[in-house]
Amino acid sequence: MSNKAHRLKVLHVIPSIAPCRGGPSKAVIEMVSALRNINIDAEIATTNDNGLTTLDVNLGALINYSNVPVRFFQRYSPHVSALREFGYSASFKTWLRAHIHDYDLIHIHAIFSYCSSIAMLIARKNKVPYVVRPIGQLEDWSLAQSALKKNAYLVLLERANIERASAVHFTAQSERDQALRRFSVINPAVIPLGINPAKPIPNAKALAFEHWQVNPNTPCLAFLSRLHPKKGLEFLLHALAYVKEKQWQLIIAGSGDEDYIETLKDLCSALEITEQVRFVGFIDGDVKNILLQRADLFCLTSYSENFGIAVLEALASGTAALVSRDVALARKIEEHALGFICDLTVDDISAKLALALGDVKQTRHMGNTARDFVAEHYQWSGVAGRLSELYATL
Repeated sequence: MSNKAHRLKVLHVIPSIAPCRGGPSKAVIEMVSALRNINIDAEIATTNDNGLTTLDVNLGALINYSNVPVRFFQRYSPHVSALREFGYSASFKTWLRAHIHDYDLIHIHAIFSYCSSIAMLIARKNKVPYVVRPIGQLEDWSLAQSALKKNAYLVLLERANIERASAVHFTAQSERDQALRRFSVINPAVIPLGINPAKPIPNAKALAFEHWQVNPNTPCLAFLSRLHPKKGLEFLLHALAYVKEKQWQLIIAGSGDEDYIETLKDLCSALEITEQVRFVGFIDGDVKNILLQRADLFCLTSYSENFGIAVLEALASGTAALVSRDVALARKIEEHALGFICDLTVDDISAKLALALGDVKQTRHMGNTARDFVAEHYQWSGVAGRLSELYATL
């Protein structure tokens, strides 16, 4: 008999890992990479979703994508947006039914989506343990959006899927607390997401000027996220218009619905701050790191964030953050003086902006504290270890 220890094999299921889908897509790729670094045989099954289009990838076969093993399946792409967003994939269902027992455990990311829901159902029927990470979709704000449709989905399928999961993976205590008000018969596990800090860029100010004409001597604010009404950008723009200290520049990085982006630009014009606000579209990699390391303050005045990976990236870059109280990392930012916490009102946001811009040196000191805090508590290596411990209990 071989003495070789069994290597745990875990399949991560998510509707999409396209960059346009934001934080959840990036997080699952980094999570799988970190798990593989501690000898867990982790891989991803997903669709070729890429928003309005599809990714140009090989389908069905296990391929190397962003340095992790991924198996893509065809997403049904009708012209009706609601159906397309549901991410239906017949080939994924057929494949998972045939291969569910190839895995010791299934880790499912997102709910209210075809691939996630069918994966939980197949795992239940085959008595394969599974973990579900709701990515904030059980929070109050999220459930209030399209409430009738989501309530019907919960009654028909998702409630049973969630309650019969071996564990429900929350990334913050606040996300767990909101879910437990509706689901008492679950096994909750709170494990944050992690980060791989970028290397310092000594000439970030010069590069930011080269990319976006950000004056090296002017306080720079950064917003980096999907452009969506949920993110509360309108509050931030109104608040900036009322800040007496007018020497600031805001870089808004992210993609979204073009009509919505035009409304934001129109608002900037109406508030007479167009010259100080620059929309730069989706950025990633070195360009994103330049922005985060150049910024004096990262801003996310969102209605709801179950974690906020972009906030963590900013803090890891040595940039203090201004976030609303409904961003899950707000509690840590407040407890450890890593930035500013605001109510979701123009008055309070403008007051906190005035504090941050009134003493930029102190704001940068908060950022230095944040860099050290993230390095100690949110490295992917440590997070992967906690996930491994959770898997072992299941």
